[in-house]
Amino acid sequence: MVNGNELGNVGFKYLGVPYSQMDCQAFVEKCLSDCGLKKDLAGSNAWYREVYQHGVILTPEECVRQLGTVPDGAFLFIHAYDGGEPAKYHGDGLGNASHIGLCTGSRGEGAIASSASRGCVAESKFKNKTINGGWNMVGLWNQVEYDYSGTGGGGSGQPDDPQPEKETAIVWAENGKDVNLRKKPSRLSALVDRVPCEEEVEVLEFGSDWCRVKWKNKTGYMMTKFLLFPDEDRPDGKYTVIIPHLTLDEAEELAEKYDGVEIKGEGE
Repeated sequence: MVNGNELGNVGFKYLGVPYSQMDCQAFVEKCLSDCGLKKDLAGSNAWYREVYQHGVILTPEECVRQLGTVPDGAFLFIHAYDGGEPAKYHGDGLGNASHIGLCTGSRGEGAIASSASRGCVAESKFKNKTINGGWNMVGLWNQVEYDYSGTGGGGSGQPDDPQPEKETAIVWAENGKDVNLRKKPSRLSALVDRVPCEEEVEVLEFGSDWCRVKWKNKTGYMMTKFLLFPDEDRPDGKYTVIIPHLTLDEAEELAEKYDGVEIKGEGE
C-alpha cells in the first residue's frame, strides 16, 4: 500500500526531466516505484481502466462533495468521449484518457505530470475543480492510502469509511415516459434499455450532458437533464396550457377546476 501524501510529493524531484525520457505514464509509475509499488501498464488509458476496476473514478467536484477534498496522490486524468482511445478499448464505454498526472494538493500548482506540450515533467494548475481542456477526472486507486483531511500529511490516514458513498439519482421526465439508457453518450448510440420514470439509478460518472449510470445490473449512459439528484427539488408537475383569445378572468376560472394546470389566456 502506497502513502498518498508521499506519492503526491515524490514527483517534484523529477521536475524538468525531458518527456522523451519519461512520458506521463512512466512518470506516474516511477513515482509509485519510489514509494515502494511497481506497476507497468500500457499508457494512460490502461491506467484509467485499472483505477476504474480497482478503485473509483470521479469528477473533481464529486470528489470534493463526497470526500471533502481531492487528496494528495490522487491520479488526475484528461478524459473525453472523442474516440481517441486505442482500438482495443473501443466499445467498452469508458472513453479516452489521454493524459495522467498526480494531485499535489496545496504544494505548488496542485498537479504534476510529464507533459508532451511542455516537453518535460512540469507542474500544472489544479485547485480541486474541473479545468476545461485539462484535468477533469480524479482516480482513487485501492493500492494508495489517501489522507482526506486536506492537511497534506498532517491527518490520521484513512477516514472511517474511505470509499465514497454511492451517488444515486431519480429518473425524471416531465411527460412521465421512460428514459433511454444508451451504450454510449450519444443519441445515435444503441439502446441498452428504457428506464421508467421515478426509478432510482446509481451514477457511476457525472457529466454536464451525459451521466454513466447503473440500473438493475445494466450499465449505460443517460442524458443528465433526465436525472434528479438528492439536492435537487422535484418539479411540481404543473404545466401550462395557453388558450388563444381567453381572457384573464376566464383563465383563472378554468384553472380552479384543473389541479396542477396553469391556464393562460391571450386576451385582455
